[in-house]
Amino acid sequence: MEAIGQVLKEFRKEHGMTQKDLSAGICSQSVLSRIENDEEIPNIFVIKQLCHRLGITIDQLMLDFLPEELFLRKYFNKMFMYLRTGKYLEIQATLDYLDERQITHLDKDRQQVCFFKGVCAYFIDGNPEAALAHTLEGLDICVSKKYYGYFDSRILLLNFAGKMNSALGKVNEAQSYYNQSFELFQSMMADYSERSELSNLFVNYGTFLIKQERLDLAEKVVDIGLKWNRQQCSYYKLHELLELKIRMLEARDDLHSVIGYRKMLRALEKMKDL
Repeated sequence: MEAIGQVLKEFRKEHGMTQKDLSAGICSQSVLSRIENDEEIPNIFVIKQLCHRLGITIDQLMLDFLPEELFLRKYFNKMFMYLRTGKYLEIQATLDYLDERQITHLDKDRQQVCFFKGVCAYFIDGNPEAALAHTLEGLDICVSKKYYGYFDSRILLLNFAGKMNSALGKVNEAQSYYNQSFELFQSMMADYSERSELSNLFVNYGTFLIKQERLDLAEKVVDIGLKWNRQQCSYYKLHELLELKIRMLEARDDLHSVIGYRKMLRALEKMKDL
């Protein structure tokens, strides 16, 4: 029960309610404050009334702490690890295993499954139409913003929808999805992300913009990607980002800067050989 207070607080904030709004006629504001700060364990009658006012069930409040949730988190983390290393067959095998267990009931989990199904459809089957269909299915799932990873999942889905539309030659649709993904990343919530896979956004969008000869915006996207990688101390997709940066510097004959970025690229390649 220790963490219930924090989850309750997140639901309250998501609904735009103050402690006074939520507690009125149920308990004192000070009691609610202690509950939210995990200083007091609420009785079941108080919890039931608070949930009713928030329009949620007690089950929704408790689901994050079930052993099943921890089990799923382990396998989703595995799939993200496989994504970083390009092991798409392993992702498919993990999806098959989870499908057999039939435990992906929550919307947030179903959304991530849609993303990975899209990845497999494209990188294993070479089918961008099927990949896009899975991705759009994931975007249609309504997930509570209170869930950790909500913004990450949506950014990944929007970015992949952009990539699939681009692969299908649907330039305007690709631009729209990439814009949405990039704008969501630039929102305040993206600052709290630690998911290195978001680097795919900068590589995919940057590559798309270069093909459209929109070099100024492409460089802005790539520069933000390079800055974010540094903040995360991440090397994922750094090689691709540096190559894109060099292409844009060469396009405007900034040879002095090219030399510096090529040195970074060589240093990165040496690190990979260690």
